[in-house]
Formats: sequence, C-alpha cells, structure tokens
Amino acid sequence: KSCFYFNIKYMQEKLFKLKGRTLAIIDWANVYGWSNNLGWQVDPQKLYDYLKNYPDIFDIRFYFGIEKGNKKSEQFQENIKNIGYTLISKEVKWIPLKLNITHFRTKDGKIKNIENALGSSSWEVFKELLEKEIQKPFKGQFCRRKCDFDVEITKDILINIDKFDSLILFSGDGDYKDIVEYSLSNNKQVIVVHPFGLRGKEYNELLARDKNRPYLCAVEKLTSFIK
Repeated sequence: KSCFYFNIKYMQEKLFKLKGRTLAIIDWANVYGWSNNLGWQVDPQKLYDYLKNYPDIFDIRFYFGIEKGNKKSEQFQENIKNIGYTLISKEVKWIPLKLNITHFRTKDGKIKNIENALGSSSWEVFKELLEKEIQKPFKGQFCRRKCDFDVEITKDILINIDKFDSLILFSGDGDYKDIVEYSLSNNKQVIVVHPFGLRGKEYNELLARDKNRPYLCAVEKLTSFIK
C-alpha cells in the first residue's frame, strides 16, 4: 500500500514534462552550494529516487570532487555509487591563495587616502612592498578549493548528443550556457534547474528568444521531494 501511494504521489506531481529519452546531469559542487540560499540541503538519495520515477530518464550522472584522505568525502563517494548514480569524480585541487591590497578595507578610507597622497607611480611601488609584507604571516597556509567539472560535463553532453531528446541540468552556472545553446540548436529540450536568483546572466540571451529556449525550473518546487 505504501509503495502504491508513493508512486501515485510522484505520478501526480511530476514537474518535468519530458520529450523523450532524457539525460540528467548533476553538478554536485553547484547543487551543494545552493544550501546557503535555500536553507536546506538537497538529499542525493531523494533526488535519485525522484528522477527514477521518470521512465524517460536513462542516465543520472553525478559529478563530484573527492578529497583523497578525507574519510567523509570518500564515504560520500561510496554512498553515491551505492545509490545508483553514474559517478564521475576527480581529485580536488587546493590552489594557494595570494592576498593583495584589495582584500583590505578601512572605514575611513585610509588606504585610498594614501593612494591619493602618493600619486599613481609612488603608490604602485608602495602597494607592491605592502603586498609582500601581507604574505609573510600566511606563508601559503590559505588555499582555495578548486574542482570544476565544466569540461567533463560539456564533453559528456557532446558525446551523448544523439542519444537523448531531453537534458536536465542541475546547475544555474552560466558557464554551461554554450553547451545548452548547442543542445537547443540540435533540437533538444533543455531544462535548467536552479534556485530563485541563482542563475547566470549568460542565460538571458537564450531566454530572450521567441522560440527554442531552455526551460527553467526553480528547485524550490522540488522541496517536498528532494529535501
């Protein structure tokens, strides 16, 4: 009875109107970051279960950067595999973060006043010396996490372009605008899932079209299914 109710519930509230064989792409770094705006986290198991209720979806690809040696990260990767996703992963890179004068501000504008007083040529020399001093206490201790999947996702869409009729992309990142446009030019239906207010401005050009536009879906509409 409970399973029957579960399936009926999803049948009644499916938000995606798909046009045939569908490829689902999940850029997890992007999706994970949504929690800052949503106030809740997307549950990978619930997301998978929801998407599996669409018979037209033939592949659900999950892109995740793993931190080698981090047990939590490694366990998460195993969980994703066990759920049933097609997992695409690579190791996270840590890029040393170099601070510069623009990272520092004062309420009374002292730095700007110094610049004005010294003049442009003297200011450049002063700034170079100051930025060297800024680095000394940190000695490379601060790093920026980097693990983008733009290339991998674009490549996978291109490889599969003749195998799907519809594409669901879980990412509002404007870096995917070109591959979305290419998919549309190949007569593919494209659905971009993102939170309200978190969509790259690069999509505005495509949305201004009279036809052959991507469909947008606010992830908030899926809250009851994937939270």
